[in-house]
This record gives sequence, structure tokens and C-alpha cells, in this order.
Amino acid sequence: MPHPAVTSAIPPQRQPISSLYVAKALAALLVVIGHIPLGTFKDWIYPLTLSAVPIFFLISGYFLYTPNEEEVARRAWRSIKKITPILLGLTCFYWIILLPNHGNTVRSWEQIWHFLVYGQLTTVHLWFLMAMLQAQVIFMLLFRWHLGKYLGLLIPLMLTALIWGKYSFLLSAYNGQSLIYVFNSISYALPFMSAGYLIKKHEDKLPSRLPYVLITLLSLIIAITEQPLLRHVGCNLGDGPYIGSFLFAIALFTTSLFHKSLGSGSWAEVIGAKYSGNIYYFHIAVATIIEKGFSQMGIGPLYMQTGAIWVFAGSLLLAYILIKLQNQLGIHILQ
Repeated sequence: MPHPAVTSAIPPQRQPISSLYVAKALAALLVVIGHIPLGTFKDWIYPLTLSAVPIFFLISGYFLYTPNEEEVARRAWRSIKKITPILLGLTCFYWIILLPNHGNTVRSWEQIWHFLVYGQLTTVHLWFLMAMLQAQVIFMLLFRWHLGKYLGLLIPLMLTALIWGKYSFLLSAYNGQSLIYVFNSISYALPFMSAGYLIKKHEDKLPSRLPYVLITLLSLIIAITEQPLLRHVGCNLGDGPYIGSFLFAIALFTTSLFHKSLGSGSWAEVIGAKYSGNIYYFHIAVATIIEKGFSQMGIGPLYMQTGAIWVFAGSLLLAYILIKLQNQLGIHILQ
């Protein structure tokens, strides 16, 4: 964000960054591909799908930054108030749609505790919202207590997602821990939001002569080749992200900052800015309906080959309807 002249009476305006919204649209698509069948193509691209959530967290941390630490705390608090009803509402929504086929899936206080810690109660993918919520609470407290200067200490926590996941074989013979040790606020939200925040803070110091596009392409190649390499040596048994998944997310994010007008006015920018959140929230529900429809029409194999395409399109349509409906009603909860 440019600093206005001292004598200027005009408040600073946030510079639009089209490329980051394009990155969010790509991340939404990668999330859908990661969860929904897409034939053999999914096996090939799967490591890239694990870059999606880091991209979301990097962008969230980037937009959280402001030189005023008290304002950072206020922004975090506003996010907490926004995320909490979404998380609770979506948890109830998925609990309801599971009732006809699975009955009441919440049967113990242990499950409630599991939800409070990891955000997984009625569907796994909502861990993202709980991780975001927990990270925003920590950000709020850190900046209220003027401890933001220690934020960089949180970035290495992203290594825990690797150590407890794909690379757990480095620590023990047990190949892969429970996913709750991988997909959480400690391994994802805190380190990547911290990285996004600090990149924004020191954005003017980023070396502009580096070939960021080439670096992004190289990280993409690393992400794709890492999986078969681990499989070749018999070490691809654990769950979780690959090193290349994280490298691609960081490279794509950084490259976007040097091409801020990329995708300006495009559908990708609109999807990232307006609809990516709801695509993430509801794609599992949309997939349930579409898969059942394909099955009843006797074309289940077609869904297994192209499901992600149909689910992304259906989720985008639902997101469009939800935003239109909220605009008509004058409410803006699901964004």
C-alpha cells in the first residue's frame, strides 16, 4: 500500500491486486479437484491440490497487515466475528444433510472436543475454518500485547505438516500420522498467515530481479515429480502435503505480487473475489447431489472421470445464487 504524502488530506486507498483474486480462484478449483474424482488426471495433479489451503492462508495474512498493530488486532477481531457464525452454521448444515442416510453422527462429548480443537465434526473440510479462527485469535492477542515482532517464529511450524505427514518416515517406521496432526492451525494457518503478513510488511524489499515466473514453474515441476519419486522409494504412504506443494503455493503467491494486474476484469478475478469462499464451503454438498444424480442415471463411471468439473461448475452456480440472494436481502454472511 503506498504511503501518502505527509501533507495529503486524502486517506490511502487499498491498491486492487487482481492477481491474488485469480490465485484464490485457482485455489478453489484445486480444492475441488483434491476432494472430487477426476480420473487419472487427479493422481497426476494431486500434489498441486495440496497448495490450495496455503494459498488461502498466505493471502489472508497479506490482507491482515497494516502498520498500526492495534488495527491489526481489530481486523483479526472482525474476522473472528465473521468466521464463527459461518463455521457453526456450516457444521449444522452438514449435520442436517447427513441425517437421512447416516442418522445422528454426533454421539459423544469426545466428538465435540474434537470439533473445538480441529473443526471436524460433520465433515472434514471445515478444518480450514477452525484453523483460520484459531489463528485469528492468536493474531489478535499477539498484536494487542504488542508481540507482533515475534511473528516470524511461527513460520517454521509449516514443517510440522511435512514431519507428521509425508515425511514421517524420517522420524519413525510408522508412515503417516492421523490427518488431525497435519491439517490444523499450527501446521497451516499460523505459519502461512504469518508468512503472508510479513511478506506484505516487507514487500518493498522483495528482490524484483528474480525470475519469479520461472521459480513458480520449477516449484510446479517439483510438486508433480515429488510424488512418483517418493512412491518409487516406497515412502509415499503418509498423508498430507508434499514439499513441492508448499513451494508452489509460496512461489505463486509471491509471483502474483509482481504481476498485480494479472487477470484484471477477468472471470477468474470475479470468482476469486466473490465466490471462492462459498465454493469451498459447499462443494462437498454439491458433490453429494451430483454424484447421486449420475449414479441414478447409470453413468457413475463418467462421474469418476469428470466429477470435479461438474462439482466446480455446480458450486460456482450455487455461490453465485447465494451472493445474489444475500445482496437482495441486504445481508453479507457467506462471502
